[in-house]
Parts: sequence; C-alpha cells; structure tokens
Amino acid sequence: MILAILLLALSGAGLQPAEPQAGHPSGAPAPRGEHACVQVSGESILVRDLAGALPALAALPPEETLGYAPAPGVRRLVTRAELARLAGRHGVRLEAGPGLCVERAAQRLTRERVEAAVRAALTQPGQPEPRMRLIEFSGHPVPEGELQFSRSGLPTPPRAGAPVVWRGRLRYGVNRSLPVWARVSLAAEGEGVIAAASLPAGRPIEAHQVRLGPVSWFPLAEAPLAELAQVLGRIPRRAIVAGTPLPASLLLPAHEIGRGETVDVEVSSGAAQLRFQARAESSGNAGDSVLLRNPSTGRTFSGRVEARGKVVVNADTFDRSGGGWAVVPPRGGRGPR
Repeated sequence: MILAILLLALSGAGLQPAEPQAGHPSGAPAPRGEHACVQVSGESILVRDLAGALPALAALPPEETLGYAPAPGVRRLVTRAELARLAGRHGVRLEAGPGLCVERAAQRLTRERVEAAVRAALTQPGQPEPRMRLIEFSGHPVPEGELQFSRSGLPTPPRAGAPVVWRGRLRYGVNRSLPVWARVSLAAEGEGVIAAASLPAGRPIEAHQVRLGPVSWFPLAEAPLAELAQVLGRIPRRAIVAGTPLPASLLLPAHEIGRGETVDVEVSSGAAQLRFQARAESSGNAGDSVLLRNPSTGRTFSGRVEARGKVVVNADTFDRSGGGWAVVPPRGGRGPR
C-alpha cells in the first residue's frame, strides 16, 4: 500500500477502482490519510467541486478545470502537488497537506425510475397500456443520466407474460452510456378470435371452429383479430391447436374459388363465348388453375380463376361434349353456326 501511494505521488494523479465498504456513501473507502471522496457530476473536475473539501481553493475561479472526471466506479487521487500548481497559477499559496479523492456521483436505480422508463418504451399512441410486472433490475450504482429501454433490446418470450430480461442503457455525459437491465413480465389483454377447435392447415375456417373471448399476447407481437368475420373462410398456414388466439399472420386469404362451390365458366373462341356453370373440385385464387366438373356430363376439366366465382377456359383445350351451354355472340355480331 505504501509503495502504491508513493507511485501515485510521483505520477501526480492516480486511479483506484471502487471497493465496497460500509460507512461510505458510495460504498467504497477513501484513500488512506486523505479526505473522504469528493463527488462530481459533470465530465470535468472543477474548482467548485473541490472547494467544499479544501476551503483554500475558494479563492480560485470556481469554473477552473483540474481534469477529466473519473469513470463511474473508479476513483481518482488528486495529489497536493497538483492542487498546489493549480493554486499557484492564480497567485494563491496552498499549505502542505493530503490530496483529495474524487469520484463520479452515482446512485442505485429505484423501482419507480425503472418502471417509468419501461412503460415509456412500451407506450404507443392509441393503444391500451399493457400489463407490466417488474421482477428485478440492475443493482449497481449509476451516474446521473437518462434511463432508456429500446424495443430492439426486448426479446420475445415463449408466451405472453413469461419473464424476459430487457437490456437498456443509462446515457450520461457526452455520448457516454452504461448497460442496465430489467427482468419483466409483459402482456397485452383484450378480446379476440380464438380457435375453438384444432384447425388443419390449408382448409377454410368455418364458424363452429372459432369463437370470441378474452386473449393475451406479447405487446410487441401482432394482436389477434378482433372479429369473427375477419377469420371465417380464411386458410390456416399451418395446423393450429385449439385455444390459440388468431392473428392475421397465421392465416392466408380466403379462396376466391372454394371446393364444392358452383362457379361461372366462360369459354372464349374468337368472337364467340360459351357460358355455363360448373362445380369446383379444387380451390384456388386469381391466376390459379382449378379442377371443375361439368354437371351435365360429369366430365372434369381445368380452368383459370379470374375472380371470385368466375373461371375462364382455353377453348383450344376445352372438351365440348355435353349440352345445355349457351352460345353468346359478340354484341352486334352473329354467333357461330
């Protein structure tokens, strides 16, 4: 210890890591034979910061800078020689004595402060405030600054309400920051559409398979759909177990042509058109090819979905067997003979 003090004295200044000790406001001891540590809140050590511990410095300009403030958790030893040189530049004689220990002012985070920062990060205009429970948070002292939690630092839990560790930053000084964290439980709550039965992938959802009820979801995740009409007829992307809330991302749009539906078929050949109705044997959307059955002959053929309830057929590949189709001539012209 004596050797360390000698080295510090020869170098003019020193840094000491903080070591917790009861009885000191910051939890660390002052260097042996010196005053208790002076706390500074800015980026620099100013004369006004030290004048309270060493009244002789009150004769100096209060904004005079002695050097940079130490990093949080580190203590700087300002030797008597440094102080004497500073005083001498202003014509002030400083008597011999011990140096001063300087540390950056810091304090432990409070539950109220962390909760306020977390809620600020979660709040969205027009959206209800989610249910939040703060379980635990960073316990090390931090300097004065702004506590921030970014949404990008919040991991998605396996289910709504499951605890997760949210990592944030304490920003202080000029572009400086320290890591902080909070262990939280988060859930948004409301009413939404729930699978009342298991939903197989690829099959349109029917009314008896879904219901409205209270639901909860992770606040940053997609909310479940709020109305049954938004779900009926849509197609699950994958198998969905009963009891699962249904957000839009789990569902594909309803088929414009559904299997078993009666659809309008249009066959074009030059200026002539054939129009009749057929039964869809497969489902599809605009641009898809679907299988159709002619109710008059029982024969199947394929066509391309053009819109809801309408299929068009290439006349070159169409089987004209069967009857009961209407030949529709173009306006002002004659139909085929």
